[in-house]
Amino acid sequence: MTSQPESPVSLDSLQRVFADALAGTECEPAALAALKPAPSSPNPPGELPKRIELYRRNLRAHWRAALASAYPVLLALVGDSYFDALSLAYGRAHPSQSGDLNRFGASMPVFIEAREHDPRFRYFADVARLEWAVHAAWFAADVAVFTPQAWNETGSEALLDARLAVHPACASIVSPYAIADIWLAHQPGGVFPEHIDVPTHTLVVRPLWRPTVLLHSAAAHAAFVALQRGSTLGEALDAAFAVDSGFDFASQWQEWISASAITGTADDA
Repeated sequence: MTSQPESPVSLDSLQRVFADALAGTECEPAALAALKPAPSSPNPPGELPKRIELYRRNLRAHWRAALASAYPVLLALVGDSYFDALSLAYGRAHPSQSGDLNRFGASMPVFIEAREHDPRFRYFADVARLEWAVHAAWFAADVAVFTPQAWNETGSEALLDARLAVHPACASIVSPYAIADIWLAHQPGGVFPEHIDVPTHTLVVRPLWRPTVLLHSAAAHAAFVALQRGSTLGEALDAAFAVDSGFDFASQWQEWISASAITGTADDA
């Protein structure tokens, strides 16, 4: 009775077992069985595990570098050892879905929220949310911004009825913690805040190509979120004044324009 030749392993299966082996050593035996060299191969028997380990180390280094680039404040808060372990756990739980590693860390805030239950680190997930918004702002599309003259030519009544265009780099984030102060503390000349449990409204902006973080009042946050959702300026102001009847719109408007947060009217966007 003649033995049947082994069925060839599909490329898809090979890729899967190899990827599993890179993620964790517990999956390596299956990869070694699938990737065993031909009898005529000049490589010694122990060469394949060494090569898998080399790929594994390179992959983990790429994970760590990509996450450190996106989350420098988080790295500074937790230290190298914690961040190394966090990067490894995150990479295993959320393998990259894109060839662009700049997108790799998108799920980190949710991952930290589910993983970290120590009350001392209760603000880490929200700091990560802010950092990811800043990271994403670097890669947001560029847009043409209204000049001061263009704003002056837009009458106040027309402006109140207009739907305004918000810069695509902008992100509004609310937290029960002082995440904006924590982020700013890690910028040149920054000082760490005395109190962490301070409710904060933040706005990520990108004037002149460099993202930064602004502090918002609750009323300003309500207005800006309304504009992002397509409300007219008049409707956004109604939302702001419902939160704070003393909302200083004139000052807030100047801050938004200076930061290129509002780029024009929706019809001109």
